[in-house]
Amino acid sequence: MLKMLAVFVTLASATPLLAAAPPPPPYQADVLRLSEVLGAAAYLDGLCGGSAATDWRAKMVSLLDAQGLDGPARRPYVEAFNRGQRTFAVAHRACTASARDVLQRYFAEGAQLSERLDQRFGRTGDSPTVPGR
Repeated sequence: MLKMLAVFVTLASATPLLAAAPPPPPYQADVLRLSEVLGAAAYLDGLCGGSAATDWRAKMVSLLDAQGLDGPARRPYVEAFNRGQRTFAVAHRACTASARDVLQRYFAEGAQLSERLDQRFGRTGDSPTVPGR
């Protein structure tokens, strides 16, 4: 019984340390979505022969570098970018009218996200834009 009490006290005292993790930045959800949009655009633009298809990955790297993220902190954003690519790799194997339509919608969503992030949190560098457009 005394041993169980000691374990409980130890766990109870450790809980504040676990809960002390800083909250995610207020822009995290938008940047995660923008990462996914950039991944989708990279795949679809390449599929449809976009002249700047290789620029999307560079835009993603710029986005992460602007946040000063490295190591594990970059992981969720890289995963979102890759998820954006994989999602459309499964659904689109050729550039069709549907793929071009989706790409245009993603361009518009990416522009809206970039604008919202810029308006709410300011610009610390070059924000992702539609390459070659």
